[in-house]
Amino acid sequence: MAVIDLTDEVGNTDSGSNADNNKSIHIGIIANVPQELMNGIMNQPESSSSQSILDNLNQKEHTPTLYRDAIIDQLMTVLIGESHPNALLVGPAGTGKTKIVEELAHRIEVKDASVPKLLYDYTIYSLQISDIVAGSSMVGELEEKVKELIDFLSDKCNKAILFLDEFHMLFKENIYEKIAQILKPALSRGAIRVIGATTTQEVKNIDTDPAFRRRFTKVIVDELSKDQTLEIVSAYAKKLADHYKMPFNYDEKLGRNIVDIADEYCSNNMHRPDNAVTLIDRTVANAVVEKYKLLNSPDKNLQNMGRSINGVNLSKRGIIRTALKIATGHNEPKDFSEEELWSELEYIKGQDDILEQIIKILKLRNMHVRPMNSPLTFLFTGSSGVGKTEVTKIIAKYCTDEKPIKLNMAEFYSEASINRLIGAPAGYVGYDSNAEMPFDILDTNPYQVIELNEFDQAHKSVQDLFMNVFEEGYLKNNNGKIIDFSKAIIIATTNAGRMDVSNPIGLNRKKRSVSVSELSEHFKLALINRFNHKLTFHEITREIYEDIMKDTYRKEVRMIKRLKPSAALDDELSDTVLKELCNESFDVRFGARPIKTTICNYIDNRLMEG
Repeated sequence: MAVIDLTDEVGNTDSGSNADNNKSIHIGIIANVPQELMNGIMNQPESSSSQSILDNLNQKEHTPTLYRDAIIDQLMTVLIGESHPNALLVGPAGTGKTKIVEELAHRIEVKDASVPKLLYDYTIYSLQISDIVAGSSMVGELEEKVKELIDFLSDKCNKAILFLDEFHMLFKENIYEKIAQILKPALSRGAIRVIGATTTQEVKNIDTDPAFRRRFTKVIVDELSKDQTLEIVSAYAKKLADHYKMPFNYDEKLGRNIVDIADEYCSNNMHRPDNAVTLIDRTVANAVVEKYKLLNSPDKNLQNMGRSINGVNLSKRGIIRTALKIATGHNEPKDFSEEELWSELEYIKGQDDILEQIIKILKLRNMHVRPMNSPLTFLFTGSSGVGKTEVTKIIAKYCTDEKPIKLNMAEFYSEASINRLIGAPAGYVGYDSNAEMPFDILDTNPYQVIELNEFDQAHKSVQDLFMNVFEEGYLKNNNGKIIDFSKAIIIATTNAGRMDVSNPIGLNRKKRSVSVSELSEHFKLALINRFNHKLTFHEITREIYEDIMKDTYRKEVRMIKRLKPSAALDDELSDTVLKELCNESFDVRFGARPIKTTICNYIDNRLMEG
């Protein structure tokens, strides 16, 4: 039994003395594959060599596929069926669908006790769908290739099963759909046996053709549990030392760290066990690369250091670095510093208690005491100009070294505007568009700060969309693509529920939080409760307004004098000018927002007078 890759040419299959000593699964089996079929379908040069997936496996010690017996039994049940003996493996990417087919191939080859005799001597042929199309430039060539393939698969003497990975490709483009339509009659008659594999996101493409879809029995491949993944990682770790020719420390505690870190740091598009297996492999590989960099360094001391490294010492920090590199391309986790963040926030006036809460919350998140299964969410409430947006920018700069992903929610006032976030529905203009969407950046780096400015002005359907994001940590767009928000910080700002400051006479600046009843006038209660933290920013008093104005003036003057040292500007605002500027611009309803314009106008007038 073999999983033979039809994309390769048949090699030499001489049945000499080696056939007796080496029980190769290909002796006497590949000979049944017509040479002209291989050349015709794949359009390969005759010098190419043939190699099967099982060939690669047999070069190493076979490792059983763990915890997939029930799925393999279900797969065999479908394949021996008299009617529609075709299976479709459906599961998240990285759950081991191809590995299941390889395990089935191995079991049939060794005539494992679990394999029914009806499957004895069968061969599973792996075929890339794109390779069938390759070279089919003339009208009728593609059809001829597929018919030759069907003839070969339907010949009972060949005992052939076709394995098509990326099965959804048959419904992606018109030229691939031709293949599906030609295969359909043979599938309907039960003349051929096919195993397809696709993801839970892409299976919807197959469902667009119900007649084709009902020829297949869906076999669900779920993600493994953490304990199951740990056992697989432990078995895989034993192979890595041989592969890299370098020993490394491994125990159950380290393995559990790998599984947990893979879940927490890697993208939602990676699943167990593949995410954990990839993580330990890349971690060891990074250590090996670092060693060879030392050995090849021009510095003799570094060379000696490299020679002294006889093994890889895996640590939790090193594993996290690798996980971050896989997820974002950056491999240095940023150490959280309260002092450093305070220094970034110090120019925000009048909000010390709010800033203190924010710093504590971010510090706790950075400690990773809980898994990152959903985003950290804030609702910043308060009047205009009190610093909500500025604080958001500082958090983004400190945590990600980037600007926040900013959405002006006033632009999402209609129900139809939701399509700007998740794409157009099927059948509508723009459904197949490849235009950039606001959250595409989360694919390459899920560690982002997202600002939902004036969130109360968004349509209720848009608010409901984010309500699910806040709790579940992901969003599925209209193309079935899953967008991972679980590592993000989402900050929604709103002026809703602010104090009535239209008459500032007698206003005292007492500490106050916006009540749920006030917010419920603008948001559903369920949405309000989805926010992890609801913080109310204080109104700006005249005293704080003057402090901000003085700081703004100093900053503007320093910037101007760097460019033009001879500028005739005082380094500080006089008390008289400060009082005059405050009298003409201060309005508690606008907070600190008028300060920048007022100071710039004052400086411009002084420069023109000079």
